[in-house]
Amino acid sequence: MEPPRVEPPPPSATPAAPFDPTARPKTGGCPKPLLLGCLVLLILVGLGFLGFVFFAVKNFGKLIEMSLRQTEPVITSSLPPDVTPAERERLKQAFATARRRAAEAKNAQELAQSAQALNFKLLEVSRKGKALTRHDVQELTQMLEDFAGRSSGTAPP
Repeated sequence: MEPPRVEPPPPSATPAAPFDPTARPKTGGCPKPLLLGCLVLLILVGLGFLGFVFFAVKNFGKLIEMSLRQTEPVITSSLPPDVTPAERERLKQAFATARRRAAEAKNAQELAQSAQALNFKLLEVSRKGKALTRHDVQELTQMLEDFAGRSSGTAPP
């Protein structure tokens, strides 16, 4: 008995295409709901940023006061041993006066100009940590006293 014979397809038949090119979508890009969602998200982020800027300008003195309040324990805990008790007390009083002046400040623009140098010095001193020197403490104390004097409109003591 002979096995059944399978005949090849006739030569006139075309091979099957891997996909139907007519089934492709005719438009490109993102779907409309995704595009609208991204646009709404972008608008909300922009409004949030504007709200933050408005809050920061309106409460600049409170933000400086909070910054001083958070930086003081970091700096006082890393004071070098050669700082005298009188210098420690002077630094403590300078922080207290600067915080009070920042909280009472009415003119945010003047406060911002005088606070910029102080913020850079606070950042420098707090980054030093245990490598803080007595000279750094004296400079910081003087800057805090100057800031308190300038922001209150009076000469520093």
